[in-house]
Amino acid sequence: MIRFAALVLLLAACPNKGTTTTTQPQAAGAGCPPAAGVYLASYVQQEPAKGRSGWAVALMAKPATGDAPAYTSMDTQAAGAAGVPPAPTGTLWLTTAGAPPCQAKVVGYYAAKIDGPPASLSYGFELDGCPAPKNPEEAGGIVLESKEAPTGCRFEVPQPIAGRLGEMNAQKQWQRPAKESPLPPPIEAALPQQECTPPACEKLWAFAEVKVDGKPVAWTGAVNWLSVGAPADQCTWPAKRESGFWIPGAQGAALKVTEGQDHPLPLIAVLADGGGAKVALAEANGDYATYDLAPGKATLGRKVSWMIAPPEAWDAIDHLGPICEDEKQH
Repeated sequence: MIRFAALVLLLAACPNKGTTTTTQPQAAGAGCPPAAGVYLASYVQQEPAKGRSGWAVALMAKPATGDAPAYTSMDTQAAGAAGVPPAPTGTLWLTTAGAPPCQAKVVGYYAAKIDGPPASLSYGFELDGCPAPKNPEEAGGIVLESKEAPTGCRFEVPQPIAGRLGEMNAQKQWQRPAKESPLPPPIEAALPQQECTPPACEKLWAFAEVKVDGKPVAWTGAVNWLSVGAPADQCTWPAKRESGFWIPGAQGAALKVTEGQDHPLPLIAVLADGGGAKVALAEANGDYATYDLAPGKATLGRKVSWMIAPPEAWDAIDHLGPICEDEKQH
């Protein structure tokens, strides 16, 4: 049996869960690389008799055929024939939660089947030189391309700052919000104007913020304008939605970052060093994108789709209304 861990940064938390994570201080050293030199990694675990276990970095995905093997190592020629983008040629460092950067080496390419549905073939490159994660259930990391160990690059994760959410009672009926914390003013000003008057409509939100050196550098979250109908129909109540992540623009206005995104992606981390915020990392449902950050600007550095997600998975990303048993919430 093969286990292909999701490419999710261990330090990240969904904003609407209310989880707070403390960033660990980083030692002085090389700073963060540009966004094009930032990759998400996963630890592939297989039964010893059936193939390689080790770190892997996904680069692309295709629909899988019924007879595709669970995992196949590939040489450069086979990877090129499959259309796999080339692996980076610079020095690579794997970073995982609570561990210093580990120098890793590209040793080949791979194709791994992800059952889905829909089934996908995930292609990328294999890494050696770094130990397996202590907890197999938390087998994600970040790979940084840097000449020197990027010990001066730290990861700042979103911290919850604003929410207005309902609750499900013991009878599994949705209850209107009983408390709220206000939206950040820049986000409130940047949201589309939607008419929403209780009791026919409830405006719901969940937002988190990343600060670097005491100043906001990004916000991430979702807003729902939920049309409230009969309780028996709560699983089909329609809602208009807005989600993703934003950065401060001129005069503090919030600018939504959308370049390279087929679906709005939530921010999971900002990479920062002695020069401030350098790279934004957004990820969901097998898609991730990295952005170079500059005052009032986020420029796409890398976009990877490593699996094919069904439409309902994307619907769950920014769903803030009633939670029904057949929905898989983030």
